[in-house]
Order: sequence, then structure tokens, then C-alpha cells
Amino acid sequence: MGRSLDRRGFALRIGVSIMVLVVLILAMRDFYQVAQGTRNWIGKFSITWGIPLAGVMFFGILAFVFGMSSLWVPAWVESINRTLARWRDRLGWLRWPIFIVLAFLPAKIFLYTPLGFKLVGSAFRLAFLLAVVIAMATFATSGSERLIRWRPLLLSFLFSGVVFAFAKEFVTVTDYPLSLTWSEGNRIWDYSWLYGRRLYDYPLDAKFEAYIDIGRQSLWGLPFLFDNVTIEHIRLWSALVFTAPYLFLGWMVLRPLSEKLKDWCWAGAWVFLFLYQGPIYTPLVLSAILVAGARRKPIWLALPLIYLAGYYAQLSRMTWMVAPAVWAALVALLDIKRQSGEQAGWRTWVRAGGYGSAGFLGGVGIQRGWDRITHYLGRVSETQAASEIVSATPAPVVIYTDTSDAIETISSSSTFLTDQPLLWERLWPNPTNGLGIVFELLLVAGPLVIFLIYLIATGRWKLYLWQKLAVAGSLLGFLGIGLVISVKIGGGSNLHNLDMFLISLVFIVALAWENGIRELLATFEDQSIVIKFLPLLMILIPAFLPMIGAMPLELPEQQYVNQTIDLLKTESEQVVSQGGEVLFMDQRQLLTFGVVDVPLVPEYEKKVVMDRALASDVVYFAPFYEDLATQRFGLIITDAQQVRYAREGEQWGAENDAWVQWVTEPLYCYYEPKYSKDKTHVWFFVPREEPIECTPP
Repeated sequence: MGRSLDRRGFALRIGVSIMVLVVLILAMRDFYQVAQGTRNWIGKFSITWGIPLAGVMFFGILAFVFGMSSLWVPAWVESINRTLARWRDRLGWLRWPIFIVLAFLPAKIFLYTPLGFKLVGSAFRLAFLLAVVIAMATFATSGSERLIRWRPLLLSFLFSGVVFAFAKEFVTVTDYPLSLTWSEGNRIWDYSWLYGRRLYDYPLDAKFEAYIDIGRQSLWGLPFLFDNVTIEHIRLWSALVFTAPYLFLGWMVLRPLSEKLKDWCWAGAWVFLFLYQGPIYTPLVLSAILVAGARRKPIWLALPLIYLAGYYAQLSRMTWMVAPAVWAALVALLDIKRQSGEQAGWRTWVRAGGYGSAGFLGGVGIQRGWDRITHYLGRVSETQAASEIVSATPAPVVIYTDTSDAIETISSSSTFLTDQPLLWERLWPNPTNGLGIVFELLLVAGPLVIFLIYLIATGRWKLYLWQKLAVAGSLLGFLGIGLVISVKIGGGSNLHNLDMFLISLVFIVALAWENGIRELLATFEDQSIVIKFLPLLMILIPAFLPMIGAMPLELPEQQYVNQTIDLLKTESEQVVSQGGEVLFMDQRQLLTFGVVDVPLVPEYEKKVVMDRALASDVVYFAPFYEDLATQRFGLIITDAQQVRYAREGEQWGAENDAWVQWVTEPLYCYYEPKYSKDKTHVWFFVPREEPIECTPP
């Protein structure tokens, strides 16, 4: 057995060394492509790029040779290790400031310097992360016998990943008045509607519901309870909401021990990184926090917490309604420890049933939940009944719109039961998601699932058969739901629709933490290389994934922003002074913060129009087409509109074509662009003097 493990460990070292070599070669290629052609210092390289390229090549080769030599000349490597370790230990407490500075280095370079626009190669960024983390682990290790130990290496990956994820969220905190993404500005308008209707020139007694679930609206809209809130405050709050609750859930779901508080803190940080891979929408995280808080509490306190978790989950998204119930029941069942000899008596089953029922009543057994289902199921018959009404309305003109960062941000669950198509090809590599949902999920959750199976198979975490069935059943159920929702048109670019599955894994890890993982960490340095490799992947992958595609915030020059804002004010005020209406399909945050002061027209917000286009909703578009045909609006503000169908292999092709078919033909039939501010992505449409005849689709 020992020889078998040695052979496996040796084979794993060889495999890792080969993978490192491949990464280094690809990283040097990435850097070469950036540096080539910069000037004529040597060949086609400038001195600014040529010297770093030579350095990358030299240290890359040196790192590989050093790594391979550890397989064949251990004595030579040990001698170097001890010498470097003695030099390192002489630094004393200065090691930790260096450790922290190194952790911030990837975020600084890739998110806050112009190099982030140039050094975009994934292999280069991975190699850079590996180099930084190895340096961090060197300074985090103590003792003259070893230069790097496994635990400091894992913690270095974890710390650098958490720093980068936080930096990636907070890079968007700016006072830039226009929308940063396809839908960001309009989402801010959504958030403001619950607490900030006073901000708009719109009758307070007039009914209108923003197109967003009450769970997200009540959370992200909290700053609008205060006066003088700015767009920078909202973006700061959004960054906090997308980060801090992940950490809090990690620390709530895991149980600390007084002698292992450091392990508990680091494990909670890992939960943050794991969930950030989704990313998971915060309302579901808050529901999970309530379930975690109910664990091992008196039943009079646990049941209301679980009920509240279910209620808040279904307020936020209909598909979440059963998640807290399943989590609460699962935790109650897994709390029985087989090694202690405790049996699952009737008290255990009653507790699990009671917890599950409380969550179920909160999520499903409310009249609101039933009303939602019946209301949206009824839309199909309404659509059929309205077909004759729409036959007299104009048909759409073909137009292309960039939806690359926003289709999946449509937050209302109202479309779940409508007739929107399922794009099953998005399970596999496709233009919208290079890896595809299945392979991305295997990358994100595969190492963790294998690690949990290892704990159970080796008896480190002993479970009864019915406990194993509960784990498998909950995971497979949420996996199936998440995969189906992910392939609905408008989705599939990331894993956020697999949120219930990923949080379920977190709850299971929390139970495993108390039944095997903590003991494994205590003897981690003595484990075989095979056992060490899985936790390394569980931390390295979520630490690296946020770096792929991450770039600094790129804003247009201030002069273009000022020109756009001045034009928006002038044109809007002119239309209103003449008794006309201004429709902000896009950039509604300008009304929220008073940048443009005109009466609000709440209909036809861009995300709503996109969602209805994806569903081919003829009922919704009937009044929209009529308003365009009668040229109700004196001015329409939207994003760039170009008449073009998506090409084969284009990202978001199906979504583009839905917008193309349903939205812009009426716009171009009855309106024409007066100004197109491409630098700021703001277009102004005014009524045509001679409208174009259109026919229904």
C-alpha cells in the first residue's frame, strides 16, 4: 500500500511538473504577443517590454528546472531550501508586510493599472499568480528546515484570491454618472423605486411596480432611505452586498473551536471564494445565513428563523422557494454522528420534518407563492387571446444590441414559467460561455465533490445510508433545476443559476468540517501528495477564476461625458417644454439622481423589453407598438442601436436576434437617431417626419 501511494505521489509530481511547464510556455507566448512590435530595441521589442520578457523566460525556465530537480536531486534542493529559509527567517516580523504587499500585487496590476488592458492572457495571469503565491508562501513559512510548507501555500492562494475578488467588486465604485454596464443604471433605478419614489416627478398615488423581485429591491435599495445618496454610494453599497454576506455565511455555517479559530477564519474565507465563482445572488445567501443561524438553536427560535428564510427566498425568486426547507432538513439529518453511536431516532426525524416544514411553509405555503404560479401560468392563454389585437400593430425592425454583460442580470422570476426557449447547447462550450455550463461546473465544484467522496469512502466522515441518500438527493435535485434554468434563453454565461446546488455544497462541507476536515487539516503536512493536491485545487481554482477577463475600469474622457449630459438635459427639457414626453429606456439612473429633471415615464424599461422579447410576448408589445406608431414620445433615450442580426458563433446571438426582431423595427419605422454618442453609448431617437410602413412579425 505504501509503495502504491508513493508511486501515485511520484506520478502526480510528474504530472504537476508537466502542467507547470505547459503553463509557463503558454505564459511566455502570451507575454511575447504583447511585447512583440513595441519598438526596435532588439528585434521588434522595446527595452520596456524586452527586458521583462527575458526575465519571464529566465525565471520560468529556472522555476521548472528547480521543480523537476526536486524529483531527481532531493539533497541538492534541500540544501538550497535551508539556505533560503535562513535568509527568510532573519527578516522576522517584516515578512508579514511583504506577504500583504504581494497579495495585493495581482489586483493592483490587473485592475488598477493600464497593464490590465494589455496583460490579458489567461496563461500569463495564472503563471503570475503562481509566482506571487509561491513568494507569499515563502514569507509565510517559518523555520529553517523548509522554505515552503503546504498550509502556508494554501493560505497564500486563499488570501490572494479573496483580495482580488474584493478588489474586482470595488473597482466599480465611482461617481461616473452613466451606466457602467448594459443594465447597471436601470438596475439602480429598480432599486430606488421601493424607498425612493419621492425622487421622481411621478404621482405618488399612481401604481407601478419596478421589474425586480422585492427581495433584491429591499436589500439593494436600502441607501435610498437616506437623503442626498449618490451613485457612488449605491455602487459602494452594491460592492459590499456582493461580498460581505458571503464571508458572513462562511463564518456562520462553520463552527469555530477556541483552539482552532484561525482555521475557522480561513475556512470562512474559502466559502466566500467558492460562492463568488457563481456569483450567487445575495438574497439567497441571506436565506442560507438564517438557516445556518437556526442550527442547534432551541426549536422556538429555530422554526421562525427557517420560516423567515423560506419566506425571504420566495420573495426574491420563485425557484428558491424550497431551498431553505431542504437545507434545514438536510442539516438536521446530517447532525447525527455515526461514530458517536447515536441513532436516528424519532426525535431526529421529527426535528428534520419540523425544520423542513417551517421552510416549506415560508417558501411555498403562502398565498403569494400560489398567486405567482397561477398568474404566470395564465399568461399563455392571455397571449393566445390577444393574437388578433396585435395583428393590427406594426412589426419590429431588425437591430443589434450589445447584451454581453446583462441578460443574466434580469432579476425578476416572473419569466420562469413562460414560453421562453431553452438553449441546451449552452451546457457545452459555446460563444456565450467558452467552457459551457457543464465543464465550468466540473472545474468549480469537481475537486470539492471528489474530496467529500474521499472523506466518506475512507471513513473519515461516517454516514448512514439514509444520510448519503439525503446528500445525493438534495444535490442532484438542485443540480437538475440549476441546469434547466441555466439554459433558458438569457442565461448560461456563468453559474449563478446553480446557486442552490453550490450553497448546498457549502452546508455539506460545514458538516464535513466537524467530521473529518478539521482533523485532516491538523495533520495536513503529513498527508500524501495526492491528498494535498485536492485542497490545493479547491483553493487555486476559485482564486484564479476572477482574474480571467478582469480589467481596470475604462471610462470615456470627461469631455465626452459632459457633452452627453449637457445634450440630455437640453433635448429633454426642450421636449417637455413643448408638452412632449421623454422615454428613458436606458440610463434611468440619471432621473434617480436628478442629473436630468423631467417627468418619469415608467413603461418600456430596457430590461423589461428585453425579457418580453425573449418570450415573444405579443400582449406586451401591442401597446408598445401603438405608442411608437402614434409617436407618443418626443425623445427616446437608449443604447447603441445598429440594424444587424447576429453572425454564427457570436456571443449572445439568440438574445441579440430576439431584440432585433421585436424591439427595433418599430423604433426605426417611426423614429430615427438624432444623436449617437458612441463614446458614452447613449443614443437619442426622435420621431420621423415620414414614418415607414411596417407589418407584424
